[in-house]
Amino acid sequence: MKSGLPPSSHAFARRPVGLDIERGTLRESLGGLRNLAQLLHSLRVGSRPLSNMLPDARDACDPLRHAMSQILAAAQSALGESPATSSLQQYVAPRLGELEAALTEAAQRPLSVKMRLSLEERVTRLSQELDTARGLFDLLADSIAGSAMRLDVLELSRQSFSGPPSGGSWPRETLVATLSGDDSGLEVEVNPRATTALIALGVELVADPKDATRIPNIRVTPTESGCSIVVERRADGAGEDLMLLRRGVIPPTVPVVTAAARANGALLEFDPELGRFALAFSKVFSGRVAGEAG
Repeated sequence: MKSGLPPSSHAFARRPVGLDIERGTLRESLGGLRNLAQLLHSLRVGSRPLSNMLPDARDACDPLRHAMSQILAAAQSALGESPATSSLQQYVAPRLGELEAALTEAAQRPLSVKMRLSLEERVTRLSQELDTARGLFDLLADSIAGSAMRLDVLELSRQSFSGPPSGGSWPRETLVATLSGDDSGLEVEVNPRATTALIALGVELVADPKDATRIPNIRVTPTESGCSIVVERRADGAGEDLMLLRRGVIPPTVPVVTAAARANGALLEFDPELGRFALAFSKVFSGRVAGEAG
């Protein structure tokens, strides 16, 4: 699968206004749902205080839906009609509907032990799924509204493993990968948060949980037209060992990654059968200072 030719100018140069506010709303709303799930699980919290919290939790679904709609609208305006926005909408809409229905039903009845256990399961599952989707909303927002800068390709790949996906996420499993490539000093002009997220998601898409003997390897290589960041499963384990916190892969992941790669000036090639993910950049700069090489 190829993403098509990247745009002549990065989509994030258009800088839609207000996405930081909407992203903050996503974090706060989903953080509140995570806290509710933890309180439902806690034996120290009685049913009465929980019942008092449910109407506010239900009302928090409205700004959550609005924030998601705003980011999708901004992405559609910047990128045009895209499977990225439609697939994300199709993923989050039924989950928000189920969450609202569960909270509304629980708020209208006494919170029995059976109802509490059922609500805990649903809130936990749905908030985890929506939190995974939030990572894709962040990726779209960074790709269309974030600032671009020139960065070393090898260091950019290394920074994909430097920390958690974002604050407030549910606990995530770790994933081991390796990084290899010569220190050529090549640089690309990209949004750093979007591109590190792209590389990290590429590692997750390539990783095979059933085969621990072939771990993802990230290889940075110069090409005739620029440079490529290639992620492939390899058995030799050669390269610098790195550890990644999983962001989670859901049905909209590939369409969103495809759109984000294009917006950041990269041509994406992804073959799930071969376990290969590649970002090809044609606009490359030399970061070497004269006389530095060697």
